[in-house]
Amino acid sequence: MQEWLTAWLGLPVVAIFASLFGFYLAAAALLVWLSFRSRLSERIQTFKGLVAPFFVSTATIFGLMVGFLSNDIWERNKQASRVVLTESDTLLALYSLGSASGSDDRGLRTAIRGYVRAVVDDEWPRLAVQERSAKADAALNALLREVAQPATSKDAVIQRTMLDMVLRIRAAHEDRVVLSNDRTMVTKWAAVMLLALITQIALAAVHLEKLRPQLAALLIFTLAAVSILGLLATHEAPFEPPVFVPPGPIADVLLQVPM
Repeated sequence: MQEWLTAWLGLPVVAIFASLFGFYLAAAALLVWLSFRSRLSERIQTFKGLVAPFFVSTATIFGLMVGFLSNDIWERNKQASRVVLTESDTLLALYSLGSASGSDDRGLRTAIRGYVRAVVDDEWPRLAVQERSAKADAALNALLREVAQPATSKDAVIQRTMLDMVLRIRAAHEDRVVLSNDRTMVTKWAAVMLLALITQIALAAVHLEKLRPQLAALLIFTLAAVSILGLLATHEAPFEPPVFVPPGPIADVLLQVPM
């Protein structure tokens, strides 16, 4: 189940919506056929009389589960945006402090620009496929070595502060890598998709009198469920296209740090 859902969430947006529409429209068509055209229709028709609140109960549970799922996804995306902003702000603060220390900051500028280029050019595409970037790790280590090396013209307090900044950059970098591999629990996705199917069954059960009202109710709910599930699926991974957190704030560091 986990492998299947992970593979499905990794599909292009068109394929995600197409698979959802195909599955739930097929389920709706099957329910209509079973209710009015199959050999079992007479037995199924004996369940007439189920009242609307029966449908409301399942739809309410479905709505609650969608709310829990969307909260997880939005929170993960907001956290990813915060991490990127923290990383870029700390890089700029590091450069500013290094310039203000009065020492030759050419090595620091080179190390910062090398890290930013490695992150933007090499690491960001790898985050989309849940991979680390050896170049970004090496560039971050080079930045740490540059700040940690003793410099007679650099005040000890300033150097300690700069080291703390690099460690903060490292922590933000690790948080970003962890978030790129983080996924909503498979059980939540499975529960939401199963509840959507159960709600379709409940809708069919309370519209056994006539074919057209049953078909209309199933179609309306299916369109709503597929729309929300598809949108949530496209936002599931904060660093995977087409909807993802861009590296813009980190790339902008290159505009502030001269060569």
